[in-house]
Amino acid sequence: MDVLRRSQTTMHPGGLTVENVAGEHSPFDPRKIHESLTDLTNDPTVVHRVESLIVAQLAGFDVVATGTIDATVAETLEQLGYANMAQNYRKQQRV
Repeated sequence: MDVLRRSQTTMHPGGLTVENVAGEHSPFDPRKIHESLTDLTNDPTVVHRVESLIVAQLAGFDVVATGTIDATVAETLEQLGYANMAQNYRKQQRV
């Protein structure tokens, strides 16, 4: 799993910065997580529950790698008992 780190120089105003594999930075967009979860299930309660926990876990950081976000989503799904969704999410991210 990629490392989360704090940074004062690369932070986007108003929140979390995402660092992609090329080292480029962009503002965190929680809608991407929402869309990924919605692709996995039609149950809005599950989507909201998982999405809220993921965003809460990432909230304490300034910069987070895309790999860390992916791992956090998959691990949160597994911890909540959605192993099949976690497996499908991992497959979805490899495409």
